[in-house]
Amino acid sequence: MSQEIHAGATWLIGAMARDLAAIGGEGVPIALARLAEQDTSLSRFMEPEPRTFPVCAWLADTIAATMIASPSVSAALAEVAPHLHWKQNANYSDENLGKGFMASYAHCEFIGPDGFYPGSDFLMGLLLLGPNCVYKDQLHPAPELYWTLTGPSLWRRAPGLFEMRAAGTVIWHPPNVIHATRTMDAPLLAMWIWTEDTDYPARLVDA
Repeated sequence: MSQEIHAGATWLIGAMARDLAAIGGEGVPIALARLAEQDTSLSRFMEPEPRTFPVCAWLADTIAATMIASPSVSAALAEVAPHLHWKQNANYSDENLGKGFMASYAHCEFIGPDGFYPGSDFLMGLLLLGPNCVYKDQLHPAPELYWTLTGPSLWRRAPGLFEMRAAGTVIWHPPNVIHATRTMDAPLLAMWIWTEDTDYPARLVDA
């Protein structure tokens, strides 16, 4: 079973890397260079303990919607979805992010401590947000790449305003840049990468 999950994980990571290389954009060369340095061999494979949160009720629908941005990634995601270990930032709560946020948010890792491969100061995974969700202003030392697999959704990088982003858009956040995300009537599934300084979690701020 571990070899089968490893095969699915490498299929997914490879499909995402190929699509990102074709799309290009700010931050993509940095992210792909760091991804190429990660050891995703079978000897480094870890089988995650599957875990879900309420927002994961939207996962099947968002994976299906990912067909628009990338049929290959959608198929690979469907293969590995039962094995993902979803989690939440321990510093987040409905008190500091708004009533109902925690039921509408989770993230997971493909590469990272709770992913398929441990990584070396590098994280790669998925963000899942439910409909009509506001992920408030935050920052972190890690440079961050997002690739929206579904959409549209609203994204803000301070000092700018929220802008609409379609499915398949690449979004880059340099270190310690304040940013925020909002969904509308549909949930959001997005791939994310932290390229370095991964020991420091995201911190909510007043913009």
